[in-house]
Amino acid sequence: MNTKYRALPVNLPGINIRRARPDDVHKLAELYDLVWSREVHLLGEKLAAERRADIDTIRNWLEQDAYFVVELKECIAAAIGCEERHGTLHLVHLVTHPDCRRSGYGEALMERAEQHAVEIGAVKLWFDTAPGLNAAQQLYEKLGYRMCGRLNRHYWGTDVILYEKLL
Repeated sequence: MNTKYRALPVNLPGINIRRARPDDVHKLAELYDLVWSREVHLLGEKLAAERRADIDTIRNWLEQDAYFVVELKECIAAAIGCEERHGTLHLVHLVTHPDCRRSGYGEALMERAEQHAVEIGAVKLWFDTAPGLNAAQQLYEKLGYRMCGRLNRHYWGTDVILYEKLL
C-alpha cells in the first residue's frame, strides 16, 4: 500500500475532476483496494474481491468506458465509472477515499456523471449498491435518484438495490 493514501488533504479549494488517464491505473487499484477491503462485511468476500480489481482489469475499464476522478495533488481521492448501455448510463465503481468522505467529492462525481449522460444523450442514469451502504444511499436520494428495485442474492449471494434517475 502506498502510504500517501493514509491521510489525504480534504480542505483544498475547489474540486478538480478530470477524465481518468491510462497512467492512473496503479493509483485507482490502490484506492479500490483500500476502500473495498474495508467493506467486505457489507459486500461479501467475492463481491469485495471483484471490486478490488487488478491493474489489467482497471486498464480495460478505462479503455472501454468513461471514468472520472477527483485529484488532490498527486493522489486520486475519488472515482466513478460511466458505462454507456443502450441509451442509458450505468454508473459503476464509485469510491471515495475514507479520509475524504463527506467532503463533497462523491456528490461532485455523481453530478459530473450526470453531465456526461446529458452530453451523450442518455435517457437515464442507473446503478446498483449494497443495502448496508447507508451514507451512500442518502447521497443518491439527495441527488434525485430513486430506488427502483432490489435483486436478492444477485452477486455471489449478495443482495443489491437498484437506483435510477430519469433525464
